[in-house]
Amino acid sequence: MKNYLGSANTTFLRFKANTFLVLVAACFTLSACTENPKDENETLGTSTPNGFFGNMQSSDAFTPVKRGNIVELPRDHMSHPDFQLEWWYLTFVLSAEDGQEFGLQYTLFRFNTEQDAPSSAKANANAKNSAEGSAESNAKSNYNSSAESSANHSSEDNRHTNANSHIARNWTDGQQWMGHASLHSAEQHYFEERFASGGVGNAYVNQQPFTAVIDDWVWKAAQAEVQTGAESKAMFPSVLTFAFEQSNAHHSVKTRGKIPDPTADSLSELNNAPGVSAVKVALNLNTSGPFIKQGDNGYSKKTQDERLRSYYYSQPFINAEGTLNIEGNSVEVTGKGWFDHEWTSHLANSEAMGWDWFSLHLDDGSKLMAFRMHAMNENMKNSKSKHSEIFTTASYIAENGTKETIEQANISITPTAYETINEGESPRSVPTAWRIQIPIKDIDVSISPFKENQWNNSLFPYYEGRVEIKGSHSGSGFMELTGY
Repeated sequence: MKNYLGSANTTFLRFKANTFLVLVAACFTLSACTENPKDENETLGTSTPNGFFGNMQSSDAFTPVKRGNIVELPRDHMSHPDFQLEWWYLTFVLSAEDGQEFGLQYTLFRFNTEQDAPSSAKANANAKNSAEGSAESNAKSNYNSSAESSANHSSEDNRHTNANSHIARNWTDGQQWMGHASLHSAEQHYFEERFASGGVGNAYVNQQPFTAVIDDWVWKAAQAEVQTGAESKAMFPSVLTFAFEQSNAHHSVKTRGKIPDPTADSLSELNNAPGVSAVKVALNLNTSGPFIKQGDNGYSKKTQDERLRSYYYSQPFINAEGTLNIEGNSVEVTGKGWFDHEWTSHLANSEAMGWDWFSLHLDDGSKLMAFRMHAMNENMKNSKSKHSEIFTTASYIAENGTKETIEQANISITPTAYETINEGESPRSVPTAWRIQIPIKDIDVSISPFKENQWNNSLFPYYEGRVEIKGSHSGSGFMELTGY
């Protein structure tokens, strides 16, 4: 069943968002975007990050992240449904021939909400995993088996069950999806988020050809079948097409007009189709360097003791070219992109208070991924102190694709200025200017926002925007700040 969430229908958007909140809350006891009370004497610039994904809790029902399980490409481009949380994340720094500059974001999130899977199902999954010797094969098989079982559940049996349970078994597979799209020009910001239940057919990630979809937002690889080891060809070259946000300009509705095919590879079809979306994006993506497995072969620790961790890899060498159609004005753009894929069962809980994350394209062709993770352990939960544990690390990636992990002792990431964000129920103090120092790499740079108020006021509000780089290196990139 195709369920296209039109940006013009704001009432339906609110309904979908509220439905998503209820579903996730029921499984996680989630208090989305909950903020800790602030002292009356608290001043701007001293607030402590709060949990990005609310108050989710870890559970043994989810597959854990284990050191020694190496990320394998192109296999791991796929979805990992037995893990609690996952995202496929693209950012772009784009420019036009007339000098216009843009920051573009596309993110697809997946949440596993089946926290109370039957023990028999877990036992069967463990047995299959042992027999096949592959945790990934188990994840894929368990996912397919769940979907098949749901689809084949007879209507006769459903007559003897609660109606709500009947709907839950047949219209969801335990997965919830959320898509985010954001475009910043020098003066405008467009943002939209979408929600979908897994197993319905309008939100999924397929492996061959690699395809990431939520409604008519489609990222699709050109090559249909890729053998193991052909890392670059499985995901790139590819086409990214999506349209979002309600247009400020008036458009006549063409009831007999051509409806664009959401799986089409044509870049022109989406931009030329009738509609009321403010932004239509059509980009060709290719790469000039290798995928990068972050941390230890893709095992990425977020705290020194590794209690918070994920599987994480990137593609920082994306070249993009195509069209942005903004309020009916078509602009040809080129630029650089960055892709992150991360999955975990350890970050969507109250200990993971938030992070300050940077993906930087430096002027000498090198790349830098750096982040500070804000975490709270059990002792801190019982303390009145506002200070959280901060874990800092980075990956320096040379122009030829060689990666070097920068340990905490060799990097400093320090906020230098704060911005007050007035979106939402109360003002937020967010550090939007930074200094990053890595002496062993002769890096000492200042990071400043491309523009003010690059804030996504979403179900889980966060800062996401383009940045400019000055100092020992120049360049541009993206910054994500969560938990503020």
